[in-house]
Amino acid sequence: MSGDRTRPDLSAVLAVVLAVPVVASSLLVLGLAGKLAWPPYFWVLPAGWALLGGITFVPAFEHFLLPLTFGMRQPTSRELARLTPSWEAVCTAAGVDGARYRLWVDRSRALNAFAAGGRTVAVTRTALDLPPPSLEAILAHELGHHLAGHTRLSLYVWWLELPARLLTRLLRLLALAVPHVGRAFAAFGRSVAVLVTVLLTLGVLTALAFLDPWLLLAPLLGPVLAWSKRLGEYRADLMAARLGYGPELISLFREWIRASGGDERRLWARLLAGHPAHVDRIKKLQDRGFRA
Repeated sequence: MSGDRTRPDLSAVLAVVLAVPVVASSLLVLGLAGKLAWPPYFWVLPAGWALLGGITFVPAFEHFLLPLTFGMRQPTSRELARLTPSWEAVCTAAGVDGARYRLWVDRSRALNAFAAGGRTVAVTRTALDLPPPSLEAILAHELGHHLAGHTRLSLYVWWLELPARLLTRLLRLLALAVPHVGRAFAAFGRSVAVLVTVLLTLGVLTALAFLDPWLLLAPLLGPVLAWSKRLGEYRADLMAARLGYGPELISLFREWIRASGGDERRLWARLLAGHPAHVDRIKKLQDRGFRA
């Protein structure tokens, strides 16, 4: 396991690379704003924003932001009493200090868990009802995401993308007003109203494409991004299996398949899915020699 933890895997690298278009747009927007506000030193605003993003690596900021973003809450004393022994068992198996991570409860009723930032692990209330071996297997998978570097830079990338994302949302709201503005020119004739509507629509679409290049690149890079996320899930499964939870993971996947009545997906759904089909996850683990 020590060798696996020393370097981020391909999924972690791709996540950063695929964020470059939006990050570049965000910094360019800040640069243009700086050009208007302080032309000789326009670079100060984007550079300052990038440096200020260092706050995302501060545990206190992560523990403040993520509950607001994902709707998590702190475990009750009873939940913590159930969660802590399983988490400590997983961390002991991995040889890491479990105290550096913060445990949360996701408000969702689904059977799920996720890792975020550099120190956050969350499980749903339904996951807490699992028997200890199954709960440990799920926690081991999430720890695998942290150990593989899948989440380490996620908050910093989110910070860098924030200006472009906020402006994109504003432009989408403005897009809703375009038909109303067009109708306001109806008094000058239907042709004028149509022309104004078309020009405004083109302007909004151009601005959106500038702020979020993913709108243009999504048809090409969407499957690549989904593939990179699936690689991350396979890697987290493998790391959990190497900690001794392979059989329990396979049993859980089979139980989820039975509970959902199957695991069939059409080809396009498979290509765009960020999580692999459970049958594929089972096969990957079995190919590595793990059995239930």
